[in-house]
Amino acid sequence: MRMNDNDSRRTRNHLRNEEGLHKRRVRISKEPEERRQEIIETALAVFSEKGFDNTTIQDIVDRMGVSPGLCYRYFRSKSEIFAAASEYYAKKAVEQIEIPEERMGSAIDKFNLQVKQMLEYTIKNAEFEANYNEDPLVRASRLDDVADEMSEKMIPIIKQGVEEGVFHCEYPENSTRFLICGIIHTFHSGMTKKNFREYIVSFVDFFKLISIRVLEPEEINKIGENWQF
Repeated sequence: MRMNDNDSRRTRNHLRNEEGLHKRRVRISKEPEERRQEIIETALAVFSEKGFDNTTIQDIVDRMGVSPGLCYRYFRSKSEIFAAASEYYAKKAVEQIEIPEERMGSAIDKFNLQVKQMLEYTIKNAEFEANYNEDPLVRASRLDDVADEMSEKMIPIIKQGVEEGVFHCEYPENSTRFLICGIIHTFHSGMTKKNFREYIVSFVDFFKLISIRVLEPEEINKIGENWQF
């Protein structure tokens, strides 16, 4: 006997419901910290797809296959979840610019590589970056954290460049913080949800110009020579 379309849909829905119930039973055994991290990573994906305003806690728990009550054990509101997702995203962004020891080289090569990796990560996560702007308080706090972390990663490179004679900034630590903090906040203040990739590409030229003026490189054309996107 052949099933009609309505019967097929009911069967598929039944199977999905059974699968969701099964997932919920399995997830009970997870440790609290593991569960919290799962909520954060799932929320990051949903915020990236739908944006802050269009995402509900129900969307997040539906993606996980759990009840809303479970989510509220760890977070009091959607804003709290977004803050945690933003913090996690920022941490991953900083990890992205780590340079493996086997990639050691000149200061200018390291500088270009770190910036390129930072821009590539931003493009890869364009949807979340565009929606990162939607909660001003979260944005300001997390951008400060990211800027501080990235500055600390970049300072040794700029100091190396001064020692090598390829950069001529008189105060390498302050110059680095000025450059990185200024660039990160300026980038996000002018960010647009439409044509986000084009916005990043156009911002690269500005980044090159500011880097040249702040770092005063020996060879201007070396700055950003591999920043093609």
